[in-house]
Amino acid sequence: MRLKATVLAALASVASAAYWMEETQHQGVASFNPDKSYQVFRNVKDYGAKGDGVTDDTIAINNAISSGNRCGGGPFCNGTTTTPAVVYFPAGTYLVTTNIINYYYTQIIGDPTSMPVIKGSPDFQSYGGIGLIDSDPYLNSGTLQFRATNVFFRQIRNLIFDTTDVPGTVAGLHWPSSQATSIQNCVFKLSSRPEDDHTGIFIEEGSGGMLADLVFYGGRQGAQFGNQQYTMRNLTFYGSKTAIMQLWNWGWTYKSLNIYDCEVGINMSSNAVGSVTLLDSRFVNVQTAMTTFRGATSINSTGSLVIENVDYINVPIVLQGPEGPILLGNPSGLVHDAGYARGNTYTPNGPREYEDRDRAYFRQPTTLKQDGKFYERSKPQYETYPTWAFLSARSYGAVGDGVTDDTAALNHLFQTAGLTLGSVAYLDAGYYKVTDTVHISGGVRVVGEAMAAVILGAGPKFSDINNPQPVLQIGNMGEAGYVEVSDIIVSTQGGTAGAVLIQYNLNPPAGSSSTLAEMPPSGLWDVHTRIGGFAGSNLQLTDCPKTPDAVVHADANCIAAWLSFHVTKRAGNLYMENNWFWVADHDIEDFNNTQISIFAGRGVLIEGERVWLVGTASEHHTLYQYQLLNATDVFMGQAQTETPYYQPNPPAPLPFTRIDTTLGDPDFHTDCQSVQYGANTTISSDGSLTLGGNPKCEMAWGLRILGSQNVVVFGAGLYSFFNNYNVDCSTLRSGENCQARIFWAGPLNLGSGFSTNVPPREVGSGKTGKFVMSSKPPSHRNKSSESSGDAADPWVQVYNLNTVGSVSMITRDGKDLAGWNQNLATFANTLALFHY
Repeated sequence: MRLKATVLAALASVASAAYWMEETQHQGVASFNPDKSYQVFRNVKDYGAKGDGVTDDTIAINNAISSGNRCGGGPFCNGTTTTPAVVYFPAGTYLVTTNIINYYYTQIIGDPTSMPVIKGSPDFQSYGGIGLIDSDPYLNSGTLQFRATNVFFRQIRNLIFDTTDVPGTVAGLHWPSSQATSIQNCVFKLSSRPEDDHTGIFIEEGSGGMLADLVFYGGRQGAQFGNQQYTMRNLTFYGSKTAIMQLWNWGWTYKSLNIYDCEVGINMSSNAVGSVTLLDSRFVNVQTAMTTFRGATSINSTGSLVIENVDYINVPIVLQGPEGPILLGNPSGLVHDAGYARGNTYTPNGPREYEDRDRAYFRQPTTLKQDGKFYERSKPQYETYPTWAFLSARSYGAVGDGVTDDTAALNHLFQTAGLTLGSVAYLDAGYYKVTDTVHISGGVRVVGEAMAAVILGAGPKFSDINNPQPVLQIGNMGEAGYVEVSDIIVSTQGGTAGAVLIQYNLNPPAGSSSTLAEMPPSGLWDVHTRIGGFAGSNLQLTDCPKTPDAVVHADANCIAAWLSFHVTKRAGNLYMENNWFWVADHDIEDFNNTQISIFAGRGVLIEGERVWLVGTASEHHTLYQYQLLNATDVFMGQAQTETPYYQPNPPAPLPFTRIDTTLGDPDFHTDCQSVQYGANTTISSDGSLTLGGNPKCEMAWGLRILGSQNVVVFGAGLYSFFNNYNVDCSTLRSGENCQARIFWAGPLNLGSGFSTNVPPREVGSGKTGKFVMSSKPPSHRNKSSESSGDAADPWVQVYNLNTVGSVSMITRDGKDLAGWNQNLATFANTLALFHY
């Protein structure tokens, strides 16, 4: 109590001060960098930048980014985790005359209390770059320096990009990027002069990603986006000729998009655009809200469009096709889209070519919404907190060198943070090796430095495959409480076959009737798991090489996790944004990014209620990437998965031979008995599929939804690119036959190969049971939905499902329902709507 009283008294006396990040003692280290003098945190003013709007700060800023022999100075490094950096901009205007070149594993952060300006000079010259900040410049060969699909662990936030004085063509930011990257809380001021061609953000490649809380003024294009998939939230455009030029995609989710006074809102006229989902958005004084290359008669060909809860105010044309308007608006009034879909639907069977506004297809649970919109929340930056509120891990005795056991020090830090009102546990950059579970209780706030604050589970505690244990445990079972955690990574070191990297146990602190405004959920922002492929993991190329030419018997030292992330049965009320749960497919430290074989059993398991997964990805786990088991009220926005590259050598579930029935592990032996194979992929008389191409069935599931209710998925990309490291299976010519199935929806105990009242059993023990098929469960009423009347609501609603390499796109109640060849689109196959 004395500690709390002291902090409260101090908070009451705080006057305005600089942002805490500018004043705090920076003790972060790059644990596995041989240069022990390497500096993680860099203030650009320490490198000579003035920020006065007059001095050319280009060289100083580039020196702040590049110093310390970092990865990025020319074509000599394709990635490394050993040179992380935070490049910090205090308040000011920083004049630049040529490109600022961003490096690998860099977080560029401005003062959010007085956002600094990066301003292009009138004589700005771009020497091979594209933006004021170029995060992946082109080489003389015409290729990007970093392969965009391998650009990870980057952030830019709290900056104003000003190109208004730059003549000609320029972008504020060039951002080809992939997982664990984000841009947050930035403003783009662009020239709208007719002779200029300005863009705020230019993305042409990659596999992202998250953008949130961005504002664009002017420009020929506010933004140009081309990437496999992305989630973008709270983007606002004023006065752009075209707000968004959608260059290409497989799947894209826009949430809370606001477009004012533009000629075109979203230009989707490229035939390389696969699917777009638009939620909770508005267009005001826009001539044409959206354009598409799909005409009125080409509904299902090459992609889909889904719109929900969007207002058009003074918008003459809502959707323009190549032959003319498809959806009209009101040039001097309001049109509201409660729900609109365009593409192939399976409700429950299909494919049905569909294009209509039908409210019955958009019955979502109110428990996931606030003020009529799906709940969202930005990553906190603690702008009002004083510097002394941040409790440093290193000051509490943690070493963070990847060798010393920091278990006791971290538990002491988190316990103290829980007892000290108004404090934040600050994990300085470093690898904190732990040999026992680390606990974060309710009431704790945690911030990591540089996304290089890594909790590293190691040792016997986490090595028993039959006795899994959490590395990081958030709350005890049944504990009520609230946490905020951001910018940390949880990993393992060496053979840790029993590691559960993150276990979340906190209950909502109040009943389910509480509103989100009264009782907001806990939040995990940029909290990632990374298993193998990095310096210090003991799971790199020399440790776990791929062996496609031999029958694989997994080395015990390369079985590195049992489960990545688990929301337990009585837990929930959790908001998650931009989280990547990754089992490494390649060695980041290797110049060629050479592929490796790491084995981790399960990806993300959700058993609780009221969970938001916004812009998340789960990749390369052996059994599944996402599984919802008896879960209730779950929102997923553009979830992305990849099947392990080594499968089917060995086939799933190997090397995890013990089926945990209480957690709903898939039984591949039993499940695969129901597959109907044929010469080609065709629809049978009962509506189910025969699968052509002889695809392998014993492959990891991308998404399994079992016995769950009130599940809404607004965008999912479930990808299978390889068979035994051979990519030939994921082509149109091959028949997209990397694996038979990738998405399962059904009740418990129906073809899912287990019963929840029997103990775990071994694969091949003779107790596999018999596959039993039954009809869809009885109709049910969703009491928390917005629908009216007597119609039953679906348990599961999936909008804009995109798959690669799987012959079957949907397996419902054990029967394959949607075939890849029925839903041809871009490189991915796409359908608009599935109801269960």
